[in-house]
Amino acid sequence: MNRWSNLLEGEERIVWQGRPAPRAYTFRNWRWSLIAAVGLAVILFFLQIRGPLPVDAVVAQWWGRAALMVGLWVGVGHLVWARMEWEHVFYMMTDRRLVAAFGISGRRQQVFSLEEIQEVEQQVLGEALATVKVLGSGQRMTLYCLEYPHLLLRLLPPHVEADSRSAAGIGGAVEDV
Repeated sequence: MNRWSNLLEGEERIVWQGRPAPRAYTFRNWRWSLIAAVGLAVILFFLQIRGPLPVDAVVAQWWGRAALMVGLWVGVGHLVWARMEWEHVFYMMTDRRLVAAFGISGRRQQVFSLEEIQEVEQQVLGEALATVKVLGSGQRMTLYCLEYPHLLLRLLPPHVEADSRSAAGIGGAVEDV
């Protein structure tokens, strides 16, 4: 049995499966770490220069600790969480649906029928690496940090807008007849 057996419907077959690139997925929110590092440095600088804040002693005790904990979580904690989450993120496309399975504590799934896909957006992150957003019927599914996204994009139904397919580098130029 594979990891998808409980997600497949009768007579449904898998045509593509993938998962995010580990480093790209873990560091996709790197800006938060940078902001936290700068903020933490500023807070520690002012705490050292000014000494304890001129407030009640109880507040002065927990304020510094709270700022340190928030700074550490935003700076490093979310990276550790993302790396742990990466272990549980899988993407699959069948002949009927696009499925994303994710979540650390509980397995969550997002399902998108291929017939509902109206638009595909691709954010190129590097050579052979992109985040793909699938839109349609008021839904949105984001497939983060896919390696070789063209393998998925070329399998999408032909009714997906030509602009989004050519932006992905799949289709040729559209000619007016």
